[in-house]
Amino acid sequence: MIDEKELKSIIKEDFISDINQKESEEILSKAVKLGIDFKLSKNTKKPVVNYKEQNQIMMDLLEEIPIKGKNINLVLDEFKNKIMDGSVNFSSPNFIAFPDCGNSLAALTGHILFGMLNQNLINSIHTSPTATFVEMAVINWLRSIVGYKVNNNPKDILDVGGINVTGGVSANTVGLLLARENKFPGTINKGLQCDPKKLRVFLPRSIGHYSITAALGWMGLGKDNAIEVDTTPGFTIDQKDLIKKIKKCKDNGEIPLALVAYTGDSRTMAIDDFPELYKIAKENDMWFHIDACHGLSLCFSDKLKEKVKGIELADSITIDPHKVLFTPYTSSYILIKEPRKFGLIAGVSDLITKEQYSFGQITPLFGSRAFNSLKVWFLIKHLGKEKIGQLIEHRHDMVKYFASLVEKTEDFYMMNDVTINSAVYLYVPKKLKEELYGPEKLNALGKINTLNKNIQFRIFKEGQYYIHTFQLNDFKNVMGLGTEIIFQMQRLMLGNPLTTKETLNKFIEYSNKIAKEEALIMGHK
Repeated sequence: MIDEKELKSIIKEDFISDINQKESEEILSKAVKLGIDFKLSKNTKKPVVNYKEQNQIMMDLLEEIPIKGKNINLVLDEFKNKIMDGSVNFSSPNFIAFPDCGNSLAALTGHILFGMLNQNLINSIHTSPTATFVEMAVINWLRSIVGYKVNNNPKDILDVGGINVTGGVSANTVGLLLARENKFPGTINKGLQCDPKKLRVFLPRSIGHYSITAALGWMGLGKDNAIEVDTTPGFTIDQKDLIKKIKKCKDNGEIPLALVAYTGDSRTMAIDDFPELYKIAKENDMWFHIDACHGLSLCFSDKLKEKVKGIELADSITIDPHKVLFTPYTSSYILIKEPRKFGLIAGVSDLITKEQYSFGQITPLFGSRAFNSLKVWFLIKHLGKEKIGQLIEHRHDMVKYFASLVEKTEDFYMMNDVTINSAVYLYVPKKLKEELYGPEKLNALGKINTLNKNIQFRIFKEGQYYIHTFQLNDFKNVMGLGTEIIFQMQRLMLGNPLTTKETLNKFIEYSNKIAKEEALIMGHK
């Protein structure tokens, strides 16, 4: 048992209190400086990542539980040497695989302060009296730029029309929960009143996000009941094939539950035709869900918002500020057109959640929840809609510039048209291209895919840049072999305002050099 003297000593050294405020500020300032140095690639071995093998990291970090603790400064040193060194710097201007830069000064300020405030959004009056209304304000701002109705004087939580969740996966899962309850009210209490094997959810082939099939599995509706619709050369839903597959579904006695469209699919960032898809969904009594985790950012720009015309028709929409609004992880939202439909998935109320404005009533899958909306509140308050819109436009222009560099570079092929902030491309040296059109087509295809995968991984291991790679059909038929051919593509995707044209110029030169070297290693000049 700890005596009073020992307890005071522990408090002085290990907890923020009146007796150690100065020391606490020094430690936290040191931690913040470490973080800023990391984001600026200062005192780091590589701009993006000091690559280490997984076994090495495991040996460094998996250890017996410490019996005796050590000074916080020593813990910070260990963090710097074992954890920070080897972490991926999403904030580097050379991190060009995803837009998740997390380097907004305002959002980071909110990130630090939400931990300091330590509010719990499960309950409004007792655990988050002001935080609850900050979250409502952020939701209202997002609803306003989408074109949804906004209620600045809600009578209860069901008047708000949005919730904060941890990521796009959970946001899309909530969207499908809403679709299920809208089609079969009371399922949340009584269980599904129909054969789940007959329910169908429609999404585009090859570019639909994995969260949709995952959610169907978690909900007991079956991953196999996701129906893939043909994808157009523009990487969007083929409406004719959609209508045909819905008809087939009905003819077989199956039930169309939901249509999932994209404001920026997770690979090419293509945007679907929302007015037409809305008509098809409503003609067939389906919930219309738009995954706008990436593309809702265009709504901040008066210039680019036209690209997402009709987004306000959706029954539910998702957005990930941690992807597209320079905000550190995690921050995602799901918004719905008719706010009171959140009542369909309201949890069992008790003393904790049963309050007029408690988000805990309507947030499935979560009980206690952090004050993540503070990051987005700080961001929007600081930058404002106009400046955010300008940054989104700049991001779009920079990716178009990179696409022009790809098109000018020998043996590189742009595989998509830039719609938001994604440039998908392929490296095919002349020798392999000749083989691709010959009798050894499949063998050549395998070599091309291996080569592109090797290029991406070598770039990552060298730690100077980071791009993404994935397999995808050549829906645009750039290589002239048809849309069923699947290539291992490379992708640049921007979100960081620090990435400049000079960054992109240097990267295309570097990438070209690595590509040629890897081709030579594989024997393909």
